[in-house]
Amino acid sequence: MLVIDEVYHHTALQISSSDLLYLIEQLKVKKENEIGTLKHKIEQFEQKKRAEEVAYQSMSTVRKWFAGRPASHHQAVEYMVQVKERFRKMEQIRRHIRELDRIMEQIEHPHIKEKGEIELPPDMIREIRQLSETEDVQA
Repeated sequence: MLVIDEVYHHTALQISSSDLLYLIEQLKVKKENEIGTLKHKIEQFEQKKRAEEVAYQSMSTVRKWFAGRPASHHQAVEYMVQVKERFRKMEQIRRHIRELDRIMEQIEHPHIKEKGEIELPPDMIREIRQLSETEDVQA
């Protein structure tokens, strides 16, 4: 199967459709693992914040007075960096996974199989090439 760069309209790869499906499936697994890692980091941040709050609440009034807490806008910025940005990144990854699913459906479509070529975005071709080098698949 020929993989055509949809921007420059030249043949970027020549690979069997089964190998291409395998590589796309591996990319999908890799992206799902990234989502799992981001979720784990968010959980760690929330556990840390809960532990800090419990420790603060267990202090005596005098110790609370001397302990000092970060200003609320600092906490808001920390939350945005640690949680919101990661949620945004997870949504981008989910969109990428949906795109991979769409490409897999296209590859399996009889018309594309008959034609023997598919157009993919340059960044997707780059990812497939990188993965094919690590997976030892001929691309």
